[in-house]
Amino acid sequence: MKTLHLFRFNDSIFRKIPFFKEEHRLKTDVADIDLMNIEIVTEYIVKTHDDFSFDNTSGNDLLSMCKKAQKTIEHYFVIKLDHYDFI
Repeated sequence: MKTLHLFRFNDSIFRKIPFFKEEHRLKTDVADIDLMNIEIVTEYIVKTHDDFSFDNTSGNDLLSMCKKAQKTIEHYFVIKLDHYDFI
């Protein structure tokens, strides 16, 4: 068995965090921030067989794996602040 990290954004599953730059990641409590538009990328940590192939696994199977994840982590990214786009 091996540990696999999957990332979900806009109902798609990725092997790496999609689209966002590390410098736009929020490192504070998002409950305190009202002026920013943020996007959430959810990371799922799952166990899978050693011969698992991401490319040969259907989207539904990947989603099922995410639902059974041992741990989930939410990553928050700033996309707008006072009408100035960051992306």
